[in-house]
Amino acid sequence: MMRIMESKCKFFVSLAVIATGVIFSAHPLFAAQSQLKATNTGGVAYIDSQRVVDESKAGRASLKELEDFKKKNEEELAKRDREIKELEDELQKQKMALSAEAQNKKEETIRRKGIELKRFKEDKEQELKELYFKHLNKIKEEIIQIVRKIGQEKGYTMIVNKDESIIYADPNYDITSLVIEEYDKSFISKGAQK
Repeated sequence: MMRIMESKCKFFVSLAVIATGVIFSAHPLFAAQSQLKATNTGGVAYIDSQRVVDESKAGRASLKELEDFKKKNEEELAKRDREIKELEDELQKQKMALSAEAQNKKEETIRRKGIELKRFKEDKEQELKELYFKHLNKIKEEIIQIVRKIGQEKGYTMIVNKDESIIYADPNYDITSLVIEEYDKSFISKGAQK
């Protein structure tokens, strides 16, 4: 009698486990998640946009252009700064031998060059900032187009940016590498057309 009850209990527990699995897998949320994990299409995915910028050919080309611009301007700033320091040193060495008028003239030249240097630095910082945002916006628009294309082709319901307040994301849902691959293809084909 005890064995029959034990068998019936195991049967009902097994039946309950199977029923629970069927109910949960039939629920649209759980069905979509299991389908997404199995095929990596449909449902929700995410990208790491900073990684796309850092690792894609277009992103690296933009970063290199910004670095080259910054380096060129830093060299020019250093050259102008050296010129001012040389004028200051020259003034200090000749201070006793110069007339008041000649001394004032040199001091005025140093002051004027200092103002020019400051303006040059501010202008180049502004240009760099504008160039940065120009590149950033261009990359952002191109990434959005690629993500939309991937979303439509793969049947994703939603693709979000990991940088936008996602605290945790299962790496199985990360399609960043796919976005980089497609972006690189697009970048190469655009380069071939030029």
